[in-house]
Amino acid sequence: MTYPKAQRTVLLLSLSLAAAFGAAPFGARADDGCGGRSYDLLLAAYPGADSVTGDEGEFLRTAGSPKRWIKLDDVACKVWPAAPGKTLLAVRLRHDEASGDVDTADLEVLVADSAKPRILQRYREREPLVSDAMRISSVTLDTARYRLNEATTAFGVRVTYSGSSRVNPYENTVLSLYAADGDALRPVLSNLEVSLDRGEWDGNCTGEFESVQRTVAIDAKRDHGYAGLRIDTVSQARRNASQNDDCEDISAPKRKSSQRLGFDGRQYAVPRELRGL
Repeated sequence: MTYPKAQRTVLLLSLSLAAAFGAAPFGARADDGCGGRSYDLLLAAYPGADSVTGDEGEFLRTAGSPKRWIKLDDVACKVWPAAPGKTLLAVRLRHDEASGDVDTADLEVLVADSAKPRILQRYREREPLVSDAMRISSVTLDTARYRLNEATTAFGVRVTYSGSSRVNPYENTVLSLYAADGDALRPVLSNLEVSLDRGEWDGNCTGEFESVQRTVAIDAKRDHGYAGLRIDTVSQARRNASQNDDCEDISAPKRKSSQRLGFDGRQYAVPRELRGL
């Protein structure tokens, strides 16, 4: 890839500083999920972006207005097993470089060429990622084979939220699915809660807890050309109680249920009881 002179200068300076301090520059890291290619792909996606170092690590600052900050360690990148010629990225575009009481970010999902730094498709959602009482602990790619019809395979992005209260523990993960629509990319499923762990206890022993796990499977029936989604749920409640100086863990039987989500021609509608944050 050939960079403009100013961009080459920034990149070379970043490499020199990293070498001087004994650290591997982001562009050379093989642990980014894409063999160290995510930096080049980000530069292709956000022309004119420059590298900055803040209190929280390495960032790319986008050009133009409004500016957005990409924390490089947060970028999810993966070659798509269903189509190895394509590489997937999920990018948090922060509104501010430094974290505050409330952090807001856009989410951009990219499909790139696996052979060269070229963006093929993209979809950007404004301000879906907000950390306040519940913090975003991870954004990851889900490349299970969501084959919606003979010509369309979707992929997913999972966002995990975590609470900070010791006596009210909370963590949940939501899943969204994306599919190609010509030269564009569009969401076909949004905000399905696939896991939930929460509880309330006294910090010593006594308390009540709940765990929910959901899996997504493709069923045979089609609606408007796309297969339906079967959502299987397993939930379990348990409680802790003090018994003779011991803390006893009492689990209720697991509860299982299944629901089918049909495609309405635009998306899979998620009922309220299956929606996440």
